[in-house]
Amino acid sequence: MKNTSVTKTTLQGPDDFTTVWEYLSSVREAKGYTIRVVIDLINQAISEEKLEPQAAISRGYLSNLESGKYLHPSPFKLKGLAEAYNIPYELLLNKAGYLDKTSKKIKEDAAFTLMLKEVQDMTVRERQTVLDYIEYVKSRRNKKYDKSPKKG
Repeated sequence: MKNTSVTKTTLQGPDDFTTVWEYLSSVREAKGYTIRVVIDLINQAISEEKLEPQAAISRGYLSNLESGKYLHPSPFKLKGLAEAYNIPYELLLNKAGYLDKTSKKIKEDAAFTLMLKEVQDMTVRERQTVLDYIEYVKSRRNKKYDKSPKKG
């Protein structure tokens, strides 16, 4: 009698993976995508202005990411992968440690959450304007432009 055992693959959820790279590798395999297909999907989304140009990735980058050589991929790259795999961007941010469970301030800040939802509906140009403004605000931290009158 011939042994015809069937190996069952257990479908795993995001919480079954401890790292972003393990999860991304699993998602790509589950969808049956090659690395080339993922890159093409991201490039198509960039050309349709659904993603910023910074979301572009190379075959080497994705291969290194999936093998754990890049432990903290940029949010732009994660956005591209979320688009290609049709999975929530916030999930990848969390897996990569950007929305760490210990940073309650981000999760509890309703204004920040609302702002993130608005950004999704912005054009690439509008997003760049927001990023430029954030850089401007950050640059003012080091400058002493406090024009308010001194008390006393």
